[in-house]
Amino acid sequence: MKLRKFTIEDYEPVVDMYYEFTKEVYPDRKIGPKYFFYTMVSSWINSSKDIVLAVKGKDIVGFTMSFIEDNSGITEPIYFGELAYVRPEHRKTRAGYLLYNNVSNYAKENNLTLVANGLATNGVSDMIRKHFDCKEMFINFERNI
Repeated sequence: MKLRKFTIEDYEPVVDMYYEFTKEVYPDRKIGPKYFFYTMVSSWINSSKDIVLAVKGKDIVGFTMSFIEDNSGITEPIYFGELAYVRPEHRKTRAGYLLYNNVSNYAKENNLTLVANGLATNGVSDMIRKHFDCKEMFINFERNI
């Protein structure tokens, strides 16, 4: 397992994983057409977001999308690990740890506070808390109508 930066040849697999991620995070919501996932990944590319891939052999097994955020100058800059996804069959292979570790190291190397998201339901929040010296700041609640 290794990490590498996103290239334009990775566009389609990242769109697919972002779609899979969204279906997993919001299983009870109607998900929009895949077209919107293409436009979202294009916006990441156009705004120079940091997209890093976890690769096993020639297979892309996960990704992170991160960026520096300062809330339009309202707060000091932070490094926001907004999205991280590892395909289910590659979980518990250290891919998630490697991806989050990369985000964490970037924040440390650039003297930025790290902010990262993680699902409690699959243990990612526990990994972030344990390995990356982060404290829980917000919890989201969702109720079906």
